[in-house]
Amino acid sequence: MINRDRNGKSVIPERFYKILQSCENEGSPGYFPATEVFNEGWMLRLVLDAMQTLNIPNHPLTFLERSNWYSEALLSSPFRPRFKPDPLGEGFTNADGVMGHFDFRVSTKSGLTLGPDAKQLVVLEAKMFSNLSSGTKNAPGYNQAARNVACMAAAIAKSGIGLSSLESVGFFVIAPEIAKRSHRDTNLEAFVNQDSIRSAVHQRITAYEASQRTEAQTLREWEKDCFHPLVLRLADEQRLTVLSWEMIIEAISAANPSCGEELSRFYERCLSFSPAFAS
Repeated sequence: MINRDRNGKSVIPERFYKILQSCENEGSPGYFPATEVFNEGWMLRLVLDAMQTLNIPNHPLTFLERSNWYSEALLSSPFRPRFKPDPLGEGFTNADGVMGHFDFRVSTKSGLTLGPDAKQLVVLEAKMFSNLSSGTKNAPGYNQAARNVACMAAAIAKSGIGLSSLESVGFFVIAPEIAKRSHRDTNLEAFVNQDSIRSAVHQRITAYEASQRTEAQTLREWEKDCFHPLVLRLADEQRLTVLSWEMIIEAISAANPSCGEELSRFYERCLSFSPAFAS
């Protein structure tokens, strides 16, 4: 429901849309940087809205009944700090997008939790020009893909519903097809790899063992009982991979040509800001 004031008028003023549209015309400076709109974050939101609205079946981003999506959700890490400062601990992982049956922790607007009846959990990382980060301050080899999958395993374990109860799970990185990536030394496929992800998490726990931390044994048990089964299922079902924006737009276009054309134009505008194509 649209938020309205006491007089029934929308809280968002019309001038907001005017300012927003100022960056639409190529060559015009507008009122703010166009990349605030034409970026992977907004591209992902538009794609998820289209996929949910059109209800496209048999696609990696197919929504189950009553599933929803949210961007910029915070996922709790299995390596949360145990004290301050904790040289091995880390904060929440920011997920570009999440699909499924989820809720948010009390007193937060983005701390994701799974309910007892959850049937879907899909986490998405959106890229337009950049690579996945290779690590964190406290864990240099703990790359972005491994962090997301580990957080998924932690959320599933905490929910108590069991991996087998989920009908749809997945971790996808969405990026331009390789020929259109500004980084020719792309690391996306290398990091979104089951062996790479297993190795990164294994080494993460090894650091706890090397420091003789009391939680090391619990983390090893979680790795064996929760993390490894998730990675195996994702790999077996081919739901641990890189998807291209082009492939997704093509699927949307097949279902609704008008919507696909809109997304294609928006996507091309995003690509126009690529360093590889800058004059």
